Amino acid sequence: MGPAAPSAGIDTPDVVFFNGKILTLDSAGSIASAVAVKNGKFESVGASDELRKLAGASTKLVDLNGRLVVPGFIDAHTHPAETILMKESWVDARFPDTASMRQALGKIRDRLSRTPKGDWVFVACVSASQNKFAEKRLPTKAELDAVSPDNPVVLANGTHMFVANSAALRALGVTKNNTALKGGGRALLGKSGKPNGALIDGASALPITPTADQVEQYYAKEIPDFWNANGFTSILAVTPAAAVPVLQAVAQKIQPDIRYSISVWTALNGENLPDKLDVYKMPQGVDPAYYRFAAIKVWMDGENDARTGLMYERYRGRRETDPPGGRGSLTTPPDQLARFLDVANKNGAIAMIHCSGDKATDLCLNAIEHEAATGGETSIMRIEHFGMFQLSETQLKRAVALKKKRFFISIQPAWLLNLARANVTNMGSRRARTGFSFRSLIDAGLEPAAGTDVTGIYLTNVNPLLGIYAAVTRNSDLGVFEPKQAVSVIEALKMWTIWAAKAMGEEAAKGSIEPGKYADMAVLSDDVLTLPTEKLKEVRVVRTVLGGRTVYEAE
Repeated sequence: MGPAAPSAGIDTPDVVFFNGKILTLDSAGSIASAVAVKNGKFESVGASDELRKLAGASTKLVDLNGRLVVPGFIDAHTHPAETILMKESWVDARFPDTASMRQALGKIRDRLSRTPKGDWVFVACVSASQNKFAEKRLPTKAELDAVSPDNPVVLANGTHMFVANSAALRALGVTKNNTALKGGGRALLGKSGKPNGALIDGASALPITPTADQVEQYYAKEIPDFWNANGFTSILAVTPAAAVPVLQAVAQKIQPDIRYSISVWTALNGENLPDKLDVYKMPQGVDPAYYRFAAIKVWMDGENDARTGLMYERYRGRRETDPPGGRGSLTTPPDQLARFLDVANKNGAIAMIHCSGDKATDLCLNAIEHEAATGGETSIMRIEHFGMFQLSETQLKRAVALKKKRFFISIQPAWLLNLARANVTNMGSRRARTGFSFRSLIDAGLEPAAGTDVTGIYLTNVNPLLGIYAAVTRNSDLGVFEPKQAVSVIEALKMWTIWAAKAMGEEAAKGSIEPGKYADMAVLSDDVLTLPTEKLKEVRVVRTVLGGRTVYEAE
């Protein structure tokens, strides 16, 4: 069934895009060859011959040259300011370019040669670097001390576990009698009973907030540039509360080349979250098509690749950086999570809960079920990373039962390419092979929303085509991983478009190419519907269109 013909009496469009293969992702699965755009929205979707007739003297005509067009990609979970900060200013010790701990220490030494005494130095390593470095371990506090006796140095093993040197521990006030960190994290003690340098979920305690000038530059220019080049027209930007005032000022003077839905966090455990969230809303007069306060976020636990996701069973083996008990760590106690959900629903904000481990997931489901039963009409409640590391049939059934209560899930398909091997190493095959179960999630009707969760750790994951490739082929860093959980190309595209829009409560305005919605599109280098699936990872975005404007075009 084709798209509807243009309606009679249609206004002269501002732009007509024609001669394309336009995958609308509407409910009928329509494919068109042209769209007409007026005032930043799709006015009509149909055939090239018919829509070109609507053009007036001022109408711009854009030839799509037969390329496949999809709705503009939506990143349903990402950390944009942290990504730009880490990309531009942290020491890059990311695997595979940094293949060993020795190389990482060398890069730290080189940065220190150009760093004033006393200044903090932060180091970016990919998640589970202890499984990837040639030495199969992370540097110790003593090794960091040898490189940097005077400057505080913190090495990030992903974003949920850090190794700090003695100078950093002193600056954070960590002692053998004081291991609690601001926001729910903690420092670990070694066999000697003294701090061993490991910081679990300590991001809230670290001085890593960018300056006001940096935040303004990021949101005005650098974030749109980075995401537009990958076909994104909207992102759900997880943002520290400290950055919100600057972002509100930016919103009053700059219309960006991307649409921001803002998710605010005060601390990993929701500490200092106000009862009323009006302070996070955009100022009057700001265009909500480009800036919108949408959500708040909290972290229930750490992450399984860092061996800090809260689990029922112990992680395999033992490491000095494991939390006591070897089953991960709880960041937000259930009573604080209950308050978080109550605040979100009373303020009409989306509640985003980070859950990695299977025990943490059950605690999240418990809290959401209670809120759904007692909180009256609720706003959207979401579990972030649902089932990514492991998933039980019971958890899946509980999630399905909550769907009618405005419950959604977000997933990160590209993690298959980075973390399958680490998951098996850390948890064993039996548990790990229940993760990344995208086919089961879709068959259950959950419509998972895809996000990059880019933080600056895996920069290439900002490319949604890599996530589509992983979800469709099931290729991973461990070979083909549970091929029965593969999804179709159309389903993978929906994760990044209409399903992402639904999980953000924005499906009426975006996520598909239909009259009345924002004229947001991504033009691809190849037809992903006919291309051999192994070549999906080679597909590139050649044009990104926001509100009918081309905001990115490949050279």
